[in-house]
Amino acid sequence: MNTTTRRIAAATAGVAAVIGIGLIGTGVANAGTLPVTRPGEPTIAMTITNHTDKPEYLVGSTAGQSGQWVNAPQRVLYPGASETITAVAPFSNYLTANAQYTIGAFGPTANYEIENMKGNVNTAMSGIWGPHSQQYWMNNTISSRYPNVNVGFDQW
Repeated sequence: MNTTTRRIAAATAGVAAVIGIGLIGTGVANAGTLPVTRPGEPTIAMTITNHTDKPEYLVGSTAGQSGQWVNAPQRVLYPGASETITAVAPFSNYLTANAQYTIGAFGPTANYEIENMKGNVNTAMSGIWGPHSQQYWMNNTISSRYPNVNVGFDQW
């Protein structure tokens, strides 16, 4: 095998490895892959992306009365960054999880919240409020329903 062929083969293997690692990471962020105590328990995978030019600082979070974090929210979500928060609710039929961030040091509060219960999966309590909140907006997409909810939040 000549040097050019070896380099092409090595580059192809490197690209395949990167794609494989990316696919593995995507699978981890799926609510259907989280550990449960019994089948049918609610799980949540919430992906938050900060599209602003300001860091977001965590001011509060909860996995509800019946839940527990698998991956809790980060303390700081930097501009352009994403995080996936995951939670489970052992021995329960519902799970509500939220994370509240201040946009910038003194900006408004962004509340990312998903409620996961049979017949009612919603993000009704999500939003941005406080000083200069009209400068920002939030969009969300629920891609799967009870019991394994996946939701993405994009905040600009």
